[in-house]
Amino acid sequence: MGLHQDNDEADFNWPVLSISLGDDALFRIGNNEKGGKTDSFWLNSGDIVLMGGDARLKYHGVDRIRFGTSRLLNNGGRINLTLRVVD
Repeated sequence: MGLHQDNDEADFNWPVLSISLGDDALFRIGNNEKGGKTDSFWLNSGDIVLMGGDARLKYHGVDRIRFGTSRLLNNGGRINLTLRVVD
């Protein structure tokens, strides 16, 4: 998934919780506006990203997936569970 904001909720005071399962994924996070420098780090199966406060509306996304690294899914692949409060 390309760079995007999680901005569909009415209340941005609640954080967004993301749980990564399966193949490793390169996660990128930038600024609150499109463009500019981003930072990247690898997410492994079981890693959690909590985006709240200033990070809540930063552009973010998965840049690439390291196929064949999953010890959870026999045939590989990646599952991302995103949890958020929606009123």
